[in-house]
Amino acid sequence: MRLAERMGFRGRLIAAMIALVVLVSLVIGALLMVYLFEDEKSRAGEQLTIGERMAREILKRRTDLNLSRLSVVVQDFGFRSAVASGDPATIDSALENHSRRARADFALLVSSAGDLLASTLNHQIPDVWSPLNQPGSPPGSARTFIHIGGEGYEVLNVPVEGPGLRATLVAGFALDQPLADLIARLSGTEVIFRARTNADEAFQVLAATGSREMPMEQELTPAPQARSLLDPARYFSRTINLGGTSASEIEIVLMISREASLQNYYARAKEIALLVSAILVFAILLALIIARYLGKPLLQLADYARAVGDGENPTPPEFRTGGELKRLRNALGDMLVGLREREAQIRYAATHDDVTGLGNRNALMQSVRELFDEQGACTLIGVRLDDLSDVNDTLGLEFGDKVLTGIAERLQTELPDARIIARTGGGEFLALVPPRSPEHVDSLTRRLHGVIESPLQINTTPFSIHAVMVTMELPADAGNTNELRRRLNLIFEQAQEHPEPVTRYQPGQDESHLRELQIISDLHTAITTNGLHMNYQPKLDTRSGRLVQVEALVRWIHPELGFVSPEEFIFLAEQSGQIHDLTAHILERVAADTRAWMEQGIEAGVAINLSAKDLTWPALTDHVAENFADWHPDLKRITLEVTESALMEDPAEALATLDRLKALGVTLSVDDFGTGYSSLSQLRKLPVQELKIDKSFVLKLDTEPQDQLIVKSTIDMAHGLGLKVVAEGIESLQAWQLLQQWGCDLAQGFYLSRPVAGADLAETAKALAARHQELTQRTTEYSQ
Repeated sequence: MRLAERMGFRGRLIAAMIALVVLVSLVIGALLMVYLFEDEKSRAGEQLTIGERMAREILKRRTDLNLSRLSVVVQDFGFRSAVASGDPATIDSALENHSRRARADFALLVSSAGDLLASTLNHQIPDVWSPLNQPGSPPGSARTFIHIGGEGYEVLNVPVEGPGLRATLVAGFALDQPLADLIARLSGTEVIFRARTNADEAFQVLAATGSREMPMEQELTPAPQARSLLDPARYFSRTINLGGTSASEIEIVLMISREASLQNYYARAKEIALLVSAILVFAILLALIIARYLGKPLLQLADYARAVGDGENPTPPEFRTGGELKRLRNALGDMLVGLREREAQIRYAATHDDVTGLGNRNALMQSVRELFDEQGACTLIGVRLDDLSDVNDTLGLEFGDKVLTGIAERLQTELPDARIIARTGGGEFLALVPPRSPEHVDSLTRRLHGVIESPLQINTTPFSIHAVMVTMELPADAGNTNELRRRLNLIFEQAQEHPEPVTRYQPGQDESHLRELQIISDLHTAITTNGLHMNYQPKLDTRSGRLVQVEALVRWIHPELGFVSPEEFIFLAEQSGQIHDLTAHILERVAADTRAWMEQGIEAGVAINLSAKDLTWPALTDHVAENFADWHPDLKRITLEVTESALMEDPAEALATLDRLKALGVTLSVDDFGTGYSSLSQLRKLPVQELKIDKSFVLKLDTEPQDQLIVKSTIDMAHGLGLKVVAEGIESLQAWQLLQQWGCDLAQGFYLSRPVAGADLAETAKALAARHQELTQRTTEYSQ
């Protein structure tokens, strides 16, 4: 860095230009040299490919020629007669003569049983027979390559057949020096035949072409830290694996001298180096001239640009000549003007609403922070237009914008002393006004509410809109911006349901919201750690008084909040997306408890309540099937209860889910019947088998004639539709007896039994059995 500063601008410019030229020249030179090298290398590769094809073609033609000669031998009548005679001397003589005729280096005659009949190798027979008889050698193979006694051979097998004659003629043709010279001459490469007996040994040279300064064996047996003959730094090479047997491997190696192939490359590399050097010298001279010419005006422009970047208003430099430098100076000046305009626009847009021109949420929050920092106080007035989205949808966004503009103008007129008036989103306006007494605030807001809801003249048409208003005292009701935003949302939500035109924040109103957040957060932990408890309320058959079913009821004792109502945490589970996890957990817990009852001898079905969200859950049927797969063969003992309101949320999807559950075999029940909005025609279409009368009609059944009429009519109607009837909320013996008389199928309530833990169900079953006479005694006192 210090060296660059001492060099100055022109020095750095010269250095940069020279460095760039050097870099570009070197890159171009390097690319050219790499290209030339790859070109020469590619040519060598092409020559090796041609050589490989030539070598394979020569070997193929040699093989075809030798096979034709051997075919003539095995078809010769004299040879076949000699073989058929079985006389060893005759066979040996015939094999010797005919193998010379076929130009084979050795020949063997093998019987169909694999016995050696004759050989031209004499003392080498064990060395030959061993590789040919190896396990795994392909029987009847027409061609193979073997390594015997330091020589390589192509071995051809030709069958000898005739009447009563089955044998194989095995002939070997050496991979010798003449063959290597032939391939080398035709392919233009040097050729080496080499072989090895196993993968751990070094290759042994069988034949080689060309002259070497060192012996061929020494080149093909590299010593430690010494280059081999096939090292890519000295040769381009191609290896052709001829295969062989499991005892030997034979290869042909084609080689081209790297040094000879790259002579043209070296010559061109020298020419490129000289060219690059000349370019560098020229570039240095050119850089000196350009740097001297451009140095001073560029430095002036640099100083001018630096001043612009620092936010100053510098005077543009004067140039004697025009051209690009003058245009650059003018562009920098225009940029300075544009930057200032855009900065002003950005600052305005960041703190103002583009529709009304009021402040936005950022401006309001900044004003609130300044208020808190100053330890000041003010009254916050909030206005929210309820129908703005409907106005935009029906009358258009332009009309909606005019409504917003009109409301903004009214707020500015009615609140002239406001610290800030802001539109914080949609149809929401917030204003900070000086602190006032509660009476003055109430008077101001009521007057303001009337003004806002009074008709606006929009396009010569009077238009009014409904609004809700809230007030808060700062910093008494909120000590920081986070509290302000949270409590403001809460008070607006309460104002939507509040009949009064203005709602004032009351301390402590956000505790319920914090409680809901805690319940939502802790419910997941309760599900995963079995923090929920299952209770079961017995259902009795009204005719026999026997326990036939229990209803599963989930309970939660929160470690901090204590008992949490199921209605509360189930609703929050639906809102937070945890209802499916809760339902799956309840199914798993109930399935485990029912298996424990069966082991205790309690034959009771179980009823489970489903949420409205469960009826749109595709995996519900699979969860029911998996959890109760091995519980009881008759799944109709499982009753799934759904409310009328749940069925009405999405009737089509709910009906599809109920159809799948019915196909599974479970019993479906309409819970809390009589409190929803379903019609009898809809009830008739539902795939349910049971109807459960809401407890609000049963609690005072023994004293309320209207409830008696409703319950009795509902029982008769349900039976007429082929449905079973369950009544909940039995609080007295009289109510129980009335339900018996009217033919209600099942009943539950505190009179019969309160909900009990799963472990206590056995004792509860015994207690109910002890009350059998009381529960089966009938009376006609309340008959109608």
